[in-house]
Amino acid sequence: MFKRFFKYSILAFFLVFAFQSQIVLAASFNENLNKVRAEINRDNLNKAIKQLKKISISNENQQEQIDVLFGDIYLKINQPEKAEEFYQKSFFTSNQDIEALTLIGLAEVRLIQGKLKDAISYSEQSIAINSNKIRPKIILAIAKTRIGEGEEGIKILTELYINRKNAEVALAISDYYSAFDDSKQAISILEEFIKREPNNIKILDQLASLYLFQGDQAKALEYKFKVLKYYEFNRNKKKAKEIKSWILSVDPKYFDKPVKVKKIDDNKSKEYEEEEIDHYEDNKITPYYEDFNFAANAHGSGFIVGKGKYVITNHHVIDGAKRIAVRNGTGKTSGAKVAHISKDYDLAILELEKPYPKEFSISSKDFVDPKAGVDVISIGYPGIGITYEQPTITQGIISKVFDDELGIFLTTAAINAGNSGGPIFNLNGKLVGVSFAALDKKKILDEYGQIPTDMGYAIKSNMIKEVFEYKKSVPIKAAKYDKASIYEKMLPSIALVVVLIDE
Repeated sequence: MFKRFFKYSILAFFLVFAFQSQIVLAASFNENLNKVRAEINRDNLNKAIKQLKKISISNENQQEQIDVLFGDIYLKINQPEKAEEFYQKSFFTSNQDIEALTLIGLAEVRLIQGKLKDAISYSEQSIAINSNKIRPKIILAIAKTRIGEGEEGIKILTELYINRKNAEVALAISDYYSAFDDSKQAISILEEFIKREPNNIKILDQLASLYLFQGDQAKALEYKFKVLKYYEFNRNKKKAKEIKSWILSVDPKYFDKPVKVKKIDDNKSKEYEEEEIDHYEDNKITPYYEDFNFAANAHGSGFIVGKGKYVITNHHVIDGAKRIAVRNGTGKTSGAKVAHISKDYDLAILELEKPYPKEFSISSKDFVDPKAGVDVISIGYPGIGITYEQPTITQGIISKVFDDELGIFLTTAAINAGNSGGPIFNLNGKLVGVSFAALDKKKILDEYGQIPTDMGYAIKSNMIKEVFEYKKSVPIKAAKYDKASIYEKMLPSIALVVVLIDE
C-alpha cells in the first residue's frame, strides 16, 4: 500500500513539476515576445530579428507567433512579398487568434501592393474570426476609402470609435477628413483625443503636421518637439533623426535658442512605451517609405512619364517652391527640379534626380482624348495628404468637354487641392486628362457666363504636348477594367509631389 502511494506521489510530483515548467516556459516565451515588440516599436528591427532567432520554441503555435512577427518586420521595411512568405507559414494554424493576426498581415500586404479587393477580403475574414480586433476594421475602412467608397469607410471608423476610443482609430478618422480637405475636422478629432491622452505620441506627431499645413508653425513645432524628446527617451534613433530633420527644415535656428516647450515626463513616456507594447496587435503597421528630407508645407499629385525620368503635375502645385520631391505609390522617393512649365495650361514637367524604372512610366501612346459621357477615375493624394501613404480613387463621368483653347473638361469625379496634377483614366486604363483644382473662375465666367458647380476640372491629355513631346495615341483596346484593377496597375506610376513654399 505504501509503495503504491509512494509511486503515485512521485508521479503526481512530476506531473505538477512538468505543468509548472510549461507555465514558466510559456511566461518566458511571452516575455521574450514583448521584448521583440518593444524593439519593433523602437524601429530597432535588426535587433528584433536577432532576438527572435534566439527564442526557444516548444510548440507549433509559438513558431507561428514568431513567423507573424517576422512578417510584421518585413512589412515595416516595405518588403511585402517577403512579409507574405512569413504570414503564409501561419495560415493553416490551429489557433484562431493567430489565424486572425495572419489574415490581418495579409490584408496589410495587399493594401501596400494596391490589391484593394484582396485587402478587403482578408480584413473581412479576420473580422469574422475575431470581431474584437481593431486593426482589420481600420484596414477595411482604408481600403474602402482608397477604392472610392469613402462613405462606407468612415461609417466603419465612426462605429469603431464610438465603441473603442483608440488612438489608431482616431488617426484613421483624421486621415479620412484630411483626404477630403477638411483639416479643421481632422484637427478637432485629434485635439479631442489628446484631452484624454495628452502624451500620445502618434496623435501629437500627426497634429504637428496638420498645424504646419494650416500655417500654425509655432503649434506644429511645439508638438513636434515633444515627439522628438519621446523618441530620444525611447532610444528610437531612426525616428529621432527624422523628427529633428523635420524641425530644422521648418526653423533652421530652432535649437540655437532656448526651447520653452515642456517635454513629456520620463515616467509618462515609460507608461506610453509600455502601453504601446501591450497594445501591439491593435496598432496598424505603417511601412517605411523613403523619407523626404524636408518638412513639406504643400503638396499635389502627379504621374511618371518619359521612361521614368519625369513627372507631370500642375504648375500651381510647384509654383514658388524652394524645394520639390516626389514619391510614387510604392514608396520610392526622389528629389526633383522644374524642367518646363506651361502657365496657360497649368502644367509642369519635373525632372527627377533618381529616375524610376521604365516600367513605372505611363506611355505617351496611352494618352487619349476625353469624350463626354465616358466613365473615368481620378487617382491622387486628395486633401492635405498628411499620412503620405498611398493614393485614393474618386470615380465619375466626363460631363462636358470644352472645344476651345482652354483645354479643359468637367467631370463628376471629386477633385480637390491635393488631387491637383494627378491622372484621370478611362476604364480602358488610358490617360484622358490631368486633374486640377486651381480653376480661374473669372476666366470661366468671362468665357461662358457661368461657373459650373459640384464638378471636378481637368486638363485634356492632348494639352500635355504643349510642354512634353509625345506620339499620337493608339486606338483604345476593347478590354475594360474595374477601378480596383486600374488602381493596382497604376499604383507604381502615381506620384505624390511635395514642396516647401517660401512663405
